[in-house]
Amino acid sequence: MLTKEIIHKGFYKHEKFGIVPTGWDVVRLGDYFDFFPTASYSRSLLTETGECLYIHYGDLHTKFERFIDAVKDELPFITKEMAKKYTSVAEGDLIISDASEDYEGVGKAVEVINVGEKTIISGLHTLHLRAKNNEFLNGFKGYILNESRVRNGILRIATGIKVYSISKTELRKIYLPKPPVEEQQAIATILSKVDEAIKTTENSIKAAEKLKRSLMQNLLTGKLKPDGTWRKEDEFYKDEKFGNVPIGWEYLKLRDVCNGPGEYGANASAIDYQTDNPRYIRITDIDDLGNLIEDGKAGIDSEKAKNYILKDNDFLFARTGDTVGKSLLYKESMGLAAYAGYLIKFSFNTDLIYPEYFNLLAKSDFFEAFKTAMKRVGAKPNINSREYGTFKFILPVSLDEQIAIYDKVKPIDLLAIDKTTKIKKLQRLKKSLMQNLLTGKVRVDINKIENILADATV
Repeated sequence: MLTKEIIHKGFYKHEKFGIVPTGWDVVRLGDYFDFFPTASYSRSLLTETGECLYIHYGDLHTKFERFIDAVKDELPFITKEMAKKYTSVAEGDLIISDASEDYEGVGKAVEVINVGEKTIISGLHTLHLRAKNNEFLNGFKGYILNESRVRNGILRIATGIKVYSISKTELRKIYLPKPPVEEQQAIATILSKVDEAIKTTENSIKAAEKLKRSLMQNLLTGKLKPDGTWRKEDEFYKDEKFGNVPIGWEYLKLRDVCNGPGEYGANASAIDYQTDNPRYIRITDIDDLGNLIEDGKAGIDSEKAKNYILKDNDFLFARTGDTVGKSLLYKESMGLAAYAGYLIKFSFNTDLIYPEYFNLLAKSDFFEAFKTAMKRVGAKPNINSREYGTFKFILPVSLDEQIAIYDKVKPIDLLAIDKTTKIKKLQRLKKSLMQNLLTGKVRVDINKIENILADATV
């Protein structure tokens, strides 16, 4: 029989699980959840429309974090005939991936919500679990299966070399902390509010990016003037390669507006960042929006960095791998920095091009088309310095017009940056709440935590 050792007021030590708040139980997963058979239909048998929704393990790995929302999230379909011999997923059921090529995916658990009248079948390489007797509340299960000690317990039972897997038998033995139902409800309410705030903010960023793309498409082709009026037909001339070009614009290549060819970065190892050494900018330090990431920054030895120090308005492109085309416009305000070898630096002739204008071009559909056409497909797709230099675009001769176009888009960029900062704050808050609420280190005070959440979304 497992012992409960009282360690201090309000907590006890469970022999197998660790420190737990007084009033919480520690239970085996198999004693509180039933398992149901799952289907084994491969991706090739699934359709985009149909009668019954189907949860494929690949979607668990890539599309969902802790919950599948049957109303909002997209799932593939199977026919009623394919589904008829399997138990349909009910509100609050858990779906767990039983196989993955990496530790992040194996044993990944999500809770299905907003099922309604839908028929949903759990599929290939998944486990379908249902809580007994409402001992674990809906909305709480998706969080508690991701509590750090529970997650570590799942990883310990994973077996395999190239592909990791977990068995039902071993999963049943996993220990779970079980707060009273009232506390489960309170924890789920708080964490779901943080999730909702993150999702709302992410959607606002997507909306801003969609607006920006539409605006850029018209501004960067000259169809729309910076003052918001549309150019007339007689304000264009025909270019044999590009088509309609506004009068006063030129058809150029990147190399035409630079002070030389693109230069490759340093072939040096990163070191711990210290203020007396330059920062070392690598591909992983640039986010998908072209911003410099401050978390986890690295340094480079000053001697090794001396030929690779960045100057204001230098432009960096990633040259290899899945990140080909990722870019950053460097500013002195980012601090003294050098760039790594998998990046290519271009220095602009600022008498010809406004750097922020080119930054728009590098995030445009024109560049996406260029990138798709140019990158060599192989073990590692790549675009070299010479090829980047051939990127073609049309450009207003007037720097004032370039600046005016950028100023038209700038407010949307600032909004996206502000929203991204809010998401990072919310994600840090969520991580802290997950660590504290799901371990009982911090007991629920809804009013206090709602105030914290309100501060994080300001």
